[in-house]
Amino acid sequence: MLRRPSSRRKSHGEQIALNLVPMMDTFVTLIAFLLYTMVFVVMTHVETPLPTASPTEVAEKLKEKPLQLTVSFRKDETEIWSPFSKIAAKKIPNTPEGTPDVAAIHARLVEVKQQFPNEKQVVLAPTGSTSYDSLVAAMDGIRMLDAIDPPIIVKNAKTGVDEALKLLFPEVIFGNILGND
Repeated sequence: MLRRPSSRRKSHGEQIALNLVPMMDTFVTLIAFLLYTMVFVVMTHVETPLPTASPTEVAEKLKEKPLQLTVSFRKDETEIWSPFSKIAAKKIPNTPEGTPDVAAIHARLVEVKQQFPNEKQVVLAPTGSTSYDSLVAAMDGIRMLDAIDPPIIVKNAKTGVDEALKLLFPEVIFGNILGND
């Protein structure tokens, strides 16, 4: 025997209509806001190729010692040297104010760049007493070639054409950051 159908199904009460206008208005505003803010988001990426050298190639390259040009800032002098004795070490006294002599450091590095024109890296080894302003001034002198510097010509590896360098040592690496005086 069949059961009697529920009376709730039979009642044709009031139907509720959802008002979707506020929801649609919210989404339109949200989409417009997201599109507007995406203009200010700058997406950048740095391409880093995977190493392709085999261990034998790396061992072959390490047979010849690198320059590893190092600029050490001390309390009363700055020393420019190479741990593998590729260049003669030179000590440059600080200025009377106690800051590194940026002009003399730059002049010595131009001499080194003329000997090793393909070298791009320099290691900065500041002590704890080296001021931030001194480091920034020295980095500017280390990275950039001045207009009065002699031209340094290198052969472009891709085109084979001789080109004048615009930068002295563009890759600055910090070492001995927590070193003592």
